[in-house]
Amino acid sequence: MFVNLEVRSYDRENPNHQHDHTQLVLPIRGRMEINVDGREGAIDQSLAAVVMPGSAHSQLTHVDSRFLILDCAATTLEALHIAPLAKRVYVPVSPATRRLIEFAELIGNEQLALSASQLGPLLLSSLLSDTVGSPSPMAQLIGRLRATPGDHWSNEVMAHAAGMSISQLHQRFRQMFGQSPQTFLTGLRIQEAQRWLRGTSLSIAEIALRAGFSDQASLTRAMQRVSATTPAAYRKAHKQPG
Repeated sequence: MFVNLEVRSYDRENPNHQHDHTQLVLPIRGRMEINVDGREGAIDQSLAAVVMPGSAHSQLTHVDSRFLILDCAATTLEALHIAPLAKRVYVPVSPATRRLIEFAELIGNEQLALSASQLGPLLLSSLLSDTVGSPSPMAQLIGRLRATPGDHWSNEVMAHAAGMSISQLHQRFRQMFGQSPQTFLTGLRIQEAQRWLRGTSLSIAEIALRAGFSDQASLTRAMQRVSATTPAAYRKAHKQPG
């Protein structure tokens, strides 16, 4: 059974391409914006991507990002009785998966090559365990934040949606992302604004409001703080033709 594991960093942009094997992109640190067969998403500490054979995909990787890449034969998922993964593009990273990713980074690529046949199936199975059954309230909250980052998401609203206290909410976000809930939300809002900046001609002021910022100046300050650029500069660098 063909399984390969490797820790990789990517150039900032990787244009549309495809391959004849299954690939899982698992986050170590940083962020990757990826489009798989027209389905856009972002890989970070909470989310991995499954790229099936023949799927056209492109990506934009943030500086200093690192990922654990699992390549396997097209038949591997069925052989391991975890074919439901093939129906997903974006898969939540469970605590068990996170521990395996951390172990893989620790041992390095040389040892990974030797242990891929044992560690690879463990990684795949750990991902499946978080995709069956009903998602946890926390997973549902993360999904709602990703889907509608521009909505009014105070800490109180988030805590209520996840069925926990505000202190528990902060603890869970620190455990999962190393960030406060609002810092995590700001990152999602910046991603949403960047998507509008790349793909539309809407004014920056309108984009700021749609993404959940109080005004254009608030978006500008957030982007300068997080990515050392402004909305106007980002749009100029990434504007899609047409």
